[in-house]
Amino acid sequence: MDSFSFSSAYTGNLPDLILHFEKVKIKLEELNQQNLIPFHDTYLLITKTVAGKIRTGYFENDGDMSLFVISFARFYFDALDQYFKGQSCSAAWMNMFSLCKQNQLPRFAYLMLGVHAHINHDLSQCVRNAGFADSFKKDYLAINAIIEGKLAEAITQIDEKSLVLKRILKMSLFIYKVPVHQIIVLCRNLAWEKSQQVDKLALAYL
Repeated sequence: MDSFSFSSAYTGNLPDLILHFEKVKIKLEELNQQNLIPFHDTYLLITKTVAGKIRTGYFENDGDMSLFVISFARFYFDALDQYFKGQSCSAAWMNMFSLCKQNQLPRFAYLMLGVHAHINHDLSQCVRNAGFADSFKKDYLAINAIIEGKLAEAITQIDEKSLVLKRILKMSLFIYKVPVHQIIVLCRNLAWEKSQQVDKLALAYL
């Protein structure tokens, strides 16, 4: 591994973050990490769409949304950086990386593993660490509609290893698109609730 850093710690605005996504995509392709690309491409697609909603009136607080998007992405890029440097990362991300390396699953599964790791492990930590509370919840939930609107595009852009499976996923999209989105929304809602819980140990000292 060369000196390339997957970390997005230096990104301070959304254009820089999107540029970093694109640089990392090139590096993943150079490293022949094709199984990591479905989640990466989907994440970039959603990020670009959210960024495009800034200053349109879609969100109530553009500044908080920009901060949220940048902060949340750092969890993903930090996990990538840790993995490729041979350092420890969260069990959820390590599970995804290990399964990608084994290369025994369809790439749609790797996409969902990435969604699982980033939402169920990272999201509540991001919201809590940034101090987002009720005033941000409406904007946070507004992302659910963006995900719904881009889900079909995200799935159809996956370069599946099997052409037959790619066709099946595309043809049956109308069957599983709604439940997949519902699961994502449920997990995002649970992550929000978890982020708002006061730590019981800290509460004991109040």
